[in-house]
Amino acid sequence: MKISDVTSSLVNLQVNQKAKVAYIHTKDHKKLQKLAAMGVLAGMSIVLIQKFPSYVFQIGQSQFAADKELAGCIFVRATA
Repeated sequence: MKISDVTSSLVNLQVNQKAKVAYIHTKDHKKLQKLAAMGVLAGMSIVLIQKFPSYVFQIGQSQFAADKELAGCIFVRATA
Protein backbone atom coordinates (compact mmCIF):
# COMPACT_ATOMS: atom_id res chain seq x y z
CA MET A 1 0.00 0.00 0.00
CA LYS A 2 1.39 3.40 -1.01
CA ILE A 3 1.23 6.41 1.32
CA SER A 4 -1.01 8.14 -1.24
CA ASP A 5 -3.60 5.36 -0.74
CA VAL A 6 -4.06 6.20 2.95
CA THR A 7 -6.86 8.61 3.79
CA SER A 8 -6.58 10.63 6.99
CA SER A 9 -8.15 13.66 8.58
CA LEU A 10 -6.48 17.02 7.92
CA VAL A 11 -5.77 17.29 11.66
CA ASN A 12 -3.35 14.35 11.36
CA LEU A 13 -1.12 16.04 8.76
CA GLN A 14 2.20 17.55 9.73
CA VAL A 15 2.67 21.32 9.35
CA ASN A 16 3.66 22.18 5.74
CA GLN A 17 2.58 18.73 4.54
CA LYS A 18 0.86 18.68 1.15
CA ALA A 19 -2.17 16.54 0.39
CA LYS A 20 -5.18 16.23 -1.87
CA VAL A 21 -8.70 16.45 -0.51
CA ALA A 22 -10.27 12.97 -0.71
CA TYR A 23 -13.70 13.80 0.73
CA ILE A 24 -15.62 15.79 3.35
CA HIS A 25 -17.20 13.74 6.14
CA THR A 26 -19.99 15.59 7.94
CA LYS A 27 -23.75 15.39 8.21
CA ASP A 28 -23.90 19.08 9.20
CA HIS A 29 -25.13 21.03 6.17
CA LYS A 30 -23.69 24.34 7.50
CA LYS A 31 -20.20 22.85 7.84
CA LEU A 32 -20.44 21.41 4.35
CA GLN A 33 -21.49 24.80 2.96
CA LYS A 34 -18.68 26.57 4.82
CA LEU A 35 -16.04 24.16 3.51
CA ALA A 36 -17.40 24.38 -0.04
CA ALA A 37 -17.28 28.18 0.16
CA MET A 38 -13.60 27.88 1.15
CA GLY A 39 -12.98 25.77 -1.93
CA VAL A 40 -12.46 22.53 -0.02
CA LEU A 41 -13.59 20.09 -2.68
CA ALA A 42 -12.48 16.56 -3.56
CA GLY A 43 -9.34 16.57 -5.68
CA MET A 44 -8.11 19.99 -4.53
CA SER A 45 -4.52 20.35 -3.32
CA ILE A 46 -4.25 21.46 0.30
CA VAL A 47 -1.34 22.36 2.58
CA LEU A 48 -1.57 22.51 6.38
CA ILE A 49 0.11 25.76 7.48
CA GLN A 50 -0.39 25.59 11.26
CA LYS A 51 -2.19 23.56 13.93
CA PHE A 52 -2.33 25.93 16.89
CA PRO A 53 -4.24 27.95 18.04
CA SER A 54 -6.39 27.08 15.02
CA TYR A 55 -5.88 24.95 11.93
CA VAL A 56 -4.75 27.09 9.02
CA PHE A 57 -4.62 25.54 5.59
CA GLN A 58 -3.99 26.78 2.08
CA ILE A 59 -5.92 25.94 -1.05
CA GLY A 60 -4.60 27.63 -4.17
CA GLN A 61 -3.48 31.13 -3.17
CA SER A 62 -5.97 31.42 -0.30
CA GLN A 63 -5.46 30.57 3.36
CA PHE A 64 -8.27 29.67 5.76
CA ALA A 65 -8.52 29.12 9.51
CA ALA A 66 -10.74 26.46 11.01
CA ASP A 67 -11.30 24.95 14.45
CA LYS A 68 -10.36 21.33 15.09
CA GLU A 69 -13.95 20.15 14.63
CA LEU A 70 -14.24 21.67 11.15
CA ALA A 71 -10.72 20.65 10.10
CA GLY A 72 -11.50 17.13 11.26
CA CYS A 73 -14.24 16.88 8.61
CA ILE A 74 -11.66 17.20 5.83
CA PHE A 75 -10.15 13.88 4.77
CA VAL A 76 -7.03 13.92 2.63
CA ARG A 77 -4.46 11.73 0.90
CA ALA A 78 -0.87 12.81 1.48
CA THR A 79 1.17 13.68 -1.61
CA ALA A 80 4.92 13.78 -2.10
